Amino acid sequence: MAGLSDSMKACRVSIPGTHDSGTSGVRFPMRHYARTQTMDLSEQWDAGIRFFDIRPRLEDGRLRIYHGPADCHLDFEEAMRIIINKLEQHPTEFCVVMTNSAGGGQEGVDMTMDEINSLFPAGMPASFTADMNVADMRGRVLFIHRDSPSAGRDYPGTVVQGWPGNGSSHRSRMVSSHEESAVLWAQDFFTDGGKGDYLNSKWDKVTALIREFASAPEGVWCINHLSGYTGSGISTNIKRNAKTNNVRLLEYLGNHKKPVGVVPMDFPQQELIDAIIFLNTFAAE
Repeated sequence: MAGLSDSMKACRVSIPGTHDSGTSGVRFPMRHYARTQTMDLSEQWDAGIRFFDIRPRLEDGRLRIYHGPADCHLDFEEAMRIIINKLEQHPTEFCVVMTNSAGGGQEGVDMTMDEINSLFPAGMPASFTADMNVADMRGRVLFIHRDSPSAGRDYPGTVVQGWPGNGSSHRSRMVSSHEESAVLWAQDFFTDGGKGDYLNSKWDKVTALIREFASAPEGVWCINHLSGYTGSGISTNIKRNAKTNNVRLLEYLGNHKKPVGVVPMDFPQQELIDAIIFLNTFAAE
């Protein structure tokens, strides 16, 4: 990110991301249907990933990372310290972390906010504004939370209002504790439960949002999930979607020169990560 213009709007940076980023440690027998990544968080960063989907669960007084019922054998604190260390080592970089509670109720959500506030050095969590630019982000992490803390509680970054769930939305919003807000276009069509032609339906939604975001109004943010699964229950077939639609996106980006926003992926190959990053060279020209 050193080559990005400081004046470039953060929402227009093309950012490769991972979905359920902490799942490399999922063990047998849950590995075949709950693991979405083979690289650990440090390896993902080194490969160029700058969006991390982290799902803490409050368990016996500790926050652990889970994917549904699957234990990822990773503490939330350990995950956050990896992010802190990478940002300290690479102060021209920035990243986005989305938290999404995997269990523990409101206590778990509030504890997640408290741990972030206690672990991160002052100023490292970015203060959110709709028009923040790259200079505002360097050396920092923008937190986006899928769950709202208790009323009146200060929190780092933003909370998403109106996340689309298993679908798409152009009406979601990112709202900070200081009432700064921005429009978020989000696509997270993660499954059809094995009932239809999911691979092609998913691909249509991904590319539709890419085309729309290319000419989005100023200040609009975008999170466009390439991740998803074609089956149901314990037969999720996560790798089937990744194998097909990751290759499709790599080919598609060969003829695309506009920003795509944040793209969370399952099992992203290095060439695809690089292709998303490369889109930023057109913005810098």
